[in-house]
Amino acid sequence: MKYTATAILDCREIQFLKQSNTINLHEAFFIFGDSLTDTGNIQLLAPGLAATTLNYPYGESYTFTNEPGHNRYSDGRLIVDFIAQAFSFPFFEPILLELDNGFQTNYTHGVNFAYSGATIQPDITKNPIYLQLELDQFFVYKEALFSSPQPSTPLSFLPTAAYLIPEIGANDFFYAYSKGASPQTVIDEIVPHSLNLLVSAVEQLHESGARTIIVGNQPTQGCSPTILTAFSGSGPYDNIGCLDEYNKVSQVFNIGLEHALTNLQENYKADGTLIIQFDFYNAITELFTNPTQYGIFLFYITKLEVCCGFGGAYNYNLNVSCGDSGNVSLSTGGTQFVNINTALNPKEYIEWDGVHFTQAVYKAITSFFLSGQFVISPPGFSFKQLCNLDFSQF
Repeated sequence: MKYTATAILDCREIQFLKQSNTINLHEAFFIFGDSLTDTGNIQLLAPGLAATTLNYPYGESYTFTNEPGHNRYSDGRLIVDFIAQAFSFPFFEPILLELDNGFQTNYTHGVNFAYSGATIQPDITKNPIYLQLELDQFFVYKEALFSSPQPSTPLSFLPTAAYLIPEIGANDFFYAYSKGASPQTVIDEIVPHSLNLLVSAVEQLHESGARTIIVGNQPTQGCSPTILTAFSGSGPYDNIGCLDEYNKVSQVFNIGLEHALTNLQENYKADGTLIIQFDFYNAITELFTNPTQYGIFLFYITKLEVCCGFGGAYNYNLNVSCGDSGNVSLSTGGTQFVNINTALNPKEYIEWDGVHFTQAVYKAITSFFLSGQFVISPPGFSFKQLCNLDFSQF
């Protein structure tokens, strides 16, 4: 399928000419996902809960002046924050803030429905948040806007906004591993059901009127210091130092996702739907392979070492994480009390806290995505070129 594109009115209305169809993409994003995307929903859902409390040095690299406290699982901005800045939008606020305000906030550029800890499958972890619940919140939000006598948000952009799922599913896999499942068991039992539910989410968004849907695949979970520490010695390892079998799970999931979304694109082409697929996996692999090309200068032993952590081969401990304090076991025997309230220069790291990435990585990933690099479909699709985006705030 061939695409041509013409940018009109500084991206306020982009026309993608696809055969005889036209897609109008207005300036708004509705966002779904997990902790790589959450901008505060989990803190609003469970304020003060230890599992949701992010202490300094979370947020040390960027100050969100209108958002007190630490509500992002990184040292600074996430992919969705850089997208907002590139489009000159306000940062995407969490849906629970809108609910607290009684739908009074003027969300003309979209809303964030992502929650840290969210899974694709329901009831797979103790966390009550999963993808369908995020979708249901969107549907409730949409209905509330349409039923309001004086909606604060213009309704014309709802069908033509971009619907973004940067990634989701890693929590499903990790929870299965933590319960003793092998990578092959996850491939056989968890991946197929997760794929079906994610594809169902795209179908539901389309049925609700979405015509521009962006989906990222699974990054390299076998490179996560959490996985590397929890399953140390369960190799083989690749040339980066990642666990092959755990990366294979992500690869199998990604192959299935690409196949399913390509089929949906073909099924939906008659109504002008555009499904944009982003290759998160290979984008992260590129950063691990050539970090200095993207401004990440590694002055430490391994590319997989955690910036904000303590101990072990990856500067990471399963018992005490970034911003926390407590006793940790030492390799030499005994325990030591640590207070992880400082971090080395995050610009020199890929891994932030053992699970999440640094702001420097999210900056590079966003630049890839918006510029058309690692875009699986349509190949080379570039928001930057079409919309004349400004990366100067990056």
